[in-house]
Amino acid sequence: MKINEARIRARLEAITNLAVTEEGGMMRLALTDADKAARDLLKGWMKEAGMDVKGGDLGTMLGILPGSDQDALPIGIGSHMDTQPNGGKYDGLFGVMAGLEAVCTLADNGIITKSPLTVINWTNEEGARFVPPMLASGTVAGNFEVEWVYNRKDKDGLTYVDELKRIGYMGSMSNRFIKAKAYIEPHIEQGPVLDLEGYQVGIVTGALGITGLDVTIKGQANHAGTTPMGNRKDALVTAAEAMLELRKKTIEYGDPAVITMGIISASPASKNIIPGEVYFSIDMRHDNDTALTALEQDAIKIIKNICAQNGMDSLIERYWRADPVHFDERTVTAIETAVNRLNLNAKKITSGAGHDAVFISSIIPTGMLFVPSIKGMSHCPQEETGWEDIVTGVEVLAETIVELDK
Repeated sequence: MKINEARIRARLEAITNLAVTEEGGMMRLALTDADKAARDLLKGWMKEAGMDVKGGDLGTMLGILPGSDQDALPIGIGSHMDTQPNGGKYDGLFGVMAGLEAVCTLADNGIITKSPLTVINWTNEEGARFVPPMLASGTVAGNFEVEWVYNRKDKDGLTYVDELKRIGYMGSMSNRFIKAKAYIEPHIEQGPVLDLEGYQVGIVTGALGITGLDVTIKGQANHAGTTPMGNRKDALVTAAEAMLELRKKTIEYGDPAVITMGIISASPASKNIIPGEVYFSIDMRHDNDTALTALEQDAIKIIKNICAQNGMDSLIERYWRADPVHFDERTVTAIETAVNRLNLNAKKITSGAGHDAVFISSIIPTGMLFVPSIKGMSHCPQEETGWEDIVTGVEVLAETIVELDK
């Protein structure tokens, strides 16, 4: 099956031309006007494809194409369309548009599946506006309570539910995607492996677990000129010591353990005042649940010990935890079968990033397929995937749907 390249290229360009930053990045934060504009386009294309468009209660969009068997469970395909601030072109968006194009390609070839086909756009996967990420898929999977999600606020104090109503995508709990034969999430790799090693497709077997910590170190603010070095309780220096030790400890764990301190802020934030309080974030990941738990415990111990040595207090709170995931073997095999049928060069791979598929895998048999990210760039304007790889990814997806429908 060959896809309609002109169709998917035009649709991708229509969305990637919305809310472009000066650096050429994407700025479609969840439930903003730009997100609404992208949703409106998607809704129109779904209807054009003969789909029944429905909305879930967390703002999730579902385009449903009936199958030949009214009693068959659906096959879901999707991802998200919200972006990071100044984010990349294809993160999330590729999965939604690949799902839509694969369904259209099957129709173009006269293939009617027994299972209904549901193309899904999950809300707030990135967590860039409303923290934490994957709020819609996480709620559907039972990880979050609806009211708690609805009351999440962005940096301007606007709530999730009010913004959902404002853009007109409130939806209904009765439309939740909670029971299906399978869920497939196509995605760009967001890492360098496929591109560097020359693979056309990644067959994703699972995803790293993630733990997120908020850390506050409390020292003593004081005058920058009159306080001797030996009399200081510099929270920023203590935080720096802790972060370096955290990095060393993570390296000791070996691959695939990673740690990132992505946000740091000092208070009072004056050039001539010793920082009295410092906040920093921690994102740590591993593919083994026991190792991830041990890494978190080691991190807490390191921070507390260094603070004690420097006569300071610390507050450490976990804001996020997603366990390592191993995807459904039958679904992964269906992707592998499609890849082999198309005679493609593929590699089995574990995802280092979190995805809606991670949560959904707890309630529905789930699999993912990756297409290469050039130089592994993602969450930035430099994010790019070759057009031939986009086409290949959609063709693999269409074949996988047929395989799963058997």
